[in-house]
Amino acid sequence: MDNLLNFIFRAASVEPKYEEGLCLAVGKTNACTKCRDACPHEAITIRGKVAIDPVDCSGCGLCVQACPTQALEPKLSYESEAPLRCSRVGGSAQSVHCLGRLQPSDLLRLIGSGQEAVLARAECSSCPIGTAAVAEAVESVRSEALELARLHGREVSIEIRETDRLEKGSNSAPLSRRELLRGGWRAVQQSAGEVLTPLDPGPAPGSHEHVLPTELRRRYRIISASAPEFETLVPWRLPRISDDCIMCPACTKACPTGALERVFEENGDGTLQLKPDHCVSCDACLRVCPVDAVSMDDRVSWQELSGGRQEAYRPDPQREHPDSVAR
Repeated sequence: MDNLLNFIFRAASVEPKYEEGLCLAVGKTNACTKCRDACPHEAITIRGKVAIDPVDCSGCGLCVQACPTQALEPKLSYESEAPLRCSRVGGSAQSVHCLGRLQPSDLLRLIGSGQEAVLARAECSSCPIGTAAVAEAVESVRSEALELARLHGREVSIEIRETDRLEKGSNSAPLSRRELLRGGWRAVQQSAGEVLTPLDPGPAPGSHEHVLPTELRRRYRIISASAPEFETLVPWRLPRISDDCIMCPACTKACPTGALERVFEENGDGTLQLKPDHCVSCDACLRVCPVDAVSMDDRVSWQELSGGRQEAYRPDPQREHPDSVAR
């Protein structure tokens, strides 16, 4: 009986998955509290790491949207190319507990090879699951998804309705004559298929590789599948390091995904290396830099993003810093 009750409890659980290795609250003073601050039900406590009360958690997803490192991942199950409703909207369409749990890649999967996705929500401000902030979060996710879709040359529609019911039906609007002439149904299906390709599972258990957030890997896959020209600007942010850098370890220790790394050569010369596709744009490096040498830049080309590990900063041997280099 206890095993049955535990199974039922786990099945009914709505709290997000928590990846401690990505969390900026772990083992730090002045730790990140954004998930706790966003929670409308005080279900989150932070004492060296994040703890989510499975009873108090309503599953609204606001903590997921607030987390700067994507350390919180929602549990979702849905079919692509079909309308989606929140649990407070009636009807025969498939449902998720709350639309606030959706990420940009989820919306693109809902569109699939079609041209539109329909989402239905109840009135959020009086909702016992979330608050009005859920509606704002869904709009933000919608904007990001449309930006990613445009990289594929696709002008898609993501409609968010406030309604009492949503019935089962096709999401997909018919392909326009222009779409057909630009490559037809087969090409559109192939493009969608590339985006929906199962993602690699990440580092093997026990390895020393950094865990990368699922949504980060999905976004990179979506951008890559659009085959952008090298000079194309893509929706990504990266740190820029100024000459004020003293090569201390603050930014590399703060980075949750290992995007920044100090590399020293045999002669003692060092460089700051950046893995662009590992950067989750959490701004942790910017906040901890003791000399304000880090800034974030959203003008990132596909050539830079896809170029692998690269030199972000190399000290000028002729330049003297008042601070010694910490190793």
